[in-house]
Amino acid sequence: MPFSSTHNQHKLRFPAAEEFPDLAHHNNHMAKVLTPQLYERLRDKETPSGFTLDDVIQTGVDNPGGWRGAAPSA
Repeated sequence: MPFSSTHNQHKLRFPAAEEFPDLAHHNNHMAKVLTPQLYERLRDKETPSGFTLDDVIQTGVDNPGGWRGAAPSA
């Protein structure tokens, strides 16, 4: 049985420009490569089990990156 991601179906009612996450203060790989154009092109795609681009990028949106923890010793 496919995964039901109705939250993503509701989001597609809005233009991609309104749904594109604010990545201005993010320092992770996703923020470096995800452009508004790429997001618009891929956001309505879905895997056979129901996952969308929004599902995949959520961890990158929630975790802006940056250095955490102690610096490695020399």
